[in-house]
Amino acid sequence: MKIKETYKTKEKIMNNSLTEEQVKVLNMSQSVINEVRKVIIGKDEIIIKVLLSILAGADIMLLNAIRIIPSCVVEVTAECSDNIGAVSPLEFKTIVAGGRQQSVSVKLKTRYAGLGTVKIKSIRLHDYLGIITLHLDSSRYEKAVGKIKIMPNIPDTGSQTELLKATSENASFDDNESESDENALGLTGVPGYDHRQYEIGDPLKRINWKLSSKRDELMVRLDEKVTASSQAFFLDIPSENHDPMFAMNIDNIVEASLAMLSMLIMEGFESEYNYYLDGWKSMKIKQAGDIIELQNDLAAIAPYPQEKRFAFSHEIGKTAPICFTACMATSQGDFSSLMEEFNGSFVVTHLSGLDKQTENMWLVDETFEFRKMT
Repeated sequence: MKIKETYKTKEKIMNNSLTEEQVKVLNMSQSVINEVRKVIIGKDEIIIKVLLSILAGADIMLLNAIRIIPSCVVEVTAECSDNIGAVSPLEFKTIVAGGRQQSVSVKLKTRYAGLGTVKIKSIRLHDYLGIITLHLDSSRYEKAVGKIKIMPNIPDTGSQTELLKATSENASFDDNESESDENALGLTGVPGYDHRQYEIGDPLKRINWKLSSKRDELMVRLDEKVTASSQAFFLDIPSENHDPMFAMNIDNIVEASLAMLSMLIMEGFESEYNYYLDGWKSMKIKQAGDIIELQNDLAAIAPYPQEKRFAFSHEIGKTAPICFTACMATSQGDFSSLMEEFNGSFVVTHLSGLDKQTENMWLVDETFEFRKMT
C-alpha cells in the first residue's frame, strides 16, 4: 500500500515522466495561466499558487496481491497535517478486485506554508455483512506518507524606515552617547551611524554634540551607515507544538522574515539568512532572485528537531543578531530556552500571544507591520 503524491513542485514535474493525463492537466493549467495573464499582469507567481491550490490532491492506492479472490471491504481513514485542509472526505470504503489495484483521490486545500503531509491514520477490514471487523496493524502502512511543499508568500510591506533604524536612531539623538555608541545595535543588527564634519544645511538634530566637543569640531551622523554585511537572520521553529494555531504561526513568521528580506533588498542592502532544512543552511541574499530561491526552500520548512534547534552557530560557525521565532505563549518553555541560548533581538507574531519578556522584542502583525514591544 502506498500514497502517491499528486501535488508536485515545478522541479518534480520537470524531472519525472508524465502520464498522458498529467500532460493534459499541465496543458490545461498553462492555458488557464495564459488567459489570466491577460488581465493580471506581473503576478505569475500568485496565479500559479492559486492554480496549484485548486489542483492539489493525493491518490491513495490499494493493491490486492491475491490474483483471484476480491478483497473484503477495506475502510481507510487518512489524515493531513495542520497546514493542509481536505476538500473531500478522508474516510472511504472500497473492495479491490483480485490482482488489481484501486486508487482513491483525495482533494486537498493548502492552508499554510511549509512541509505538509498526508498519511494513513487507520485501516479496518470488514466482512461483506459487516459483522466482523479487523484493525490492520499500523506497522503495515506507517511509512505510507505523502509530502507536499507549500510555498510561503513574499509580502510587499513597502519601506518601513523606522524598522531599519529605530534603535540606532533613538541612540543617535542622545547627547550623552560616546563615540563608541556608533555601534549601538537596532532590530536589524545595524551599527548606529558614521560621522562626518558639519556642513551648512545639515539638520542640527543630527549633530553629535558629545563627539563634536571631543573633536573640537561639529560632527553629524550619516544615515548611510546602515551596512549590508551586518544583516543576519536566524529562523527558529521549535519542535512540534500541539497548539491548533501553530501551523498558522509558522506561516506568519516565515512570511514576516521574507518581508524583511524583501524590504532590505528594495533599500539596496544585502543580508544573510540561517535556517534548518535537513541540516543548518546559510543563504546570502543579494538580489530579488535570492529571495525567490529561499522561498522555494522554505516551502519544505518544518519544526526543527529538538537536538538541532540551537546548533546553527556550531554547524555554520556564525551568529545572527535577529531571530524570527515561531514560539507561542502556549509553550512558554520554548521561548525561555531560546532566550537562554540566543542573545539578540527577537521578532514574534501577534498570533503567538507572547508578551514582552526582554528589551529587544519586536511584534509583527497580520499586515506585516513591525513595531517594538513596550
